[in-house]
Amino acid sequence: MHIEPINQEGLGDLALLLGAPEGQYRDVPEVYDHDGTPGQFGMAILCPPQVEDGPVPISAVERHPHSAQTFFALNATRWLVCVMPSLPDGSPDIAKARCFMAGVGDAVCIAANVWHAGLTALDANARMAMMMWRTDSGEDGVLFQLETPLTYSL
Repeated sequence: MHIEPINQEGLGDLALLLGAPEGQYRDVPEVYDHDGTPGQFGMAILCPPQVEDGPVPISAVERHPHSAQTFFALNATRWLVCVMPSLPDGSPDIAKARCFMAGVGDAVCIAANVWHAGLTALDANARMAMMMWRTDSGEDGVLFQLETPLTYSL
């Protein structure tokens, strides 16, 4: 499958590419989106390892039913953002999966309930900041194993 340069048009309503157009202040309330389930905001530093050269397989996707999830590249030079909508039964719509190349300085807010792949660092082990609403019950994520992995060529 094809990897596209990251852009808001391609992400559509599945995710928001964060930035400051023309170097101007921009408030981004979307990063605080959650459904009101009791909990609190959490932030973590994630350290995804670099994937091997060659095709990038994605064998599972996840979604967060109660909250948007935002990723900020701290030192990642190239990283993937792979998103897809849901089918009517709630499972991921694999046929509509899209994968984007993000880079230095990119930040992405994935909307609540949007299926997405885990962080994939391409050039080196990475450090990423992640922010989302964490429910008191701990029911923050749904994992879906793909019967046939998606494969993206670099």
